[in-house]
Amino acid sequence: MADLTRILVPIRYPLTDQSAQTLAAAGRLAHDHTPADLRVLHVNLYQTGDRTQTEELTHAISATLDGVEASVTTRQGFLVEEVILEEATQTDTDIIVVGANQQATWQKILSRILRNGPAVGAFLRENTAVDTDVMEVDPAAEIPTVESA
Repeated sequence: MADLTRILVPIRYPLTDQSAQTLAAAGRLAHDHTPADLRVLHVNLYQTGDRTQTEELTHAISATLDGVEASVTTRQGFLVEEVILEEATQTDTDIIVVGANQQATWQKILSRILRNGPAVGAFLRENTAVDTDVMEVDPAAEIPTVESA
């Protein structure tokens, strides 16, 4: 029997179009890597007062995953990328599926100055274990790109 592949997909809620595409890509990946342990993560940010419940999120994603089973977790934190990294480390994740950053150049510069728009994929590639893959899903592309950490 093949080794279990652990896949982590952090998403925003309510689901944006990009979150739904990222989730669908993670579902396809889990289907292709059977057996897989697909984990959906939502980060409730302290600074925004977000209070999404796991049950609420589970109901919202069920149609998007098209029959692929997933466990759903919500975590509290200040920095999305650090919560994702902590969850990936704790669960010994093999693949992290994140949405590609779609900001315009001026927005990226402003976000870096204000430190409010993290480059999650780049952060995870720099800080995850060597054997963890980080997959960024670009909604404009047909096939998501996979970059190793």
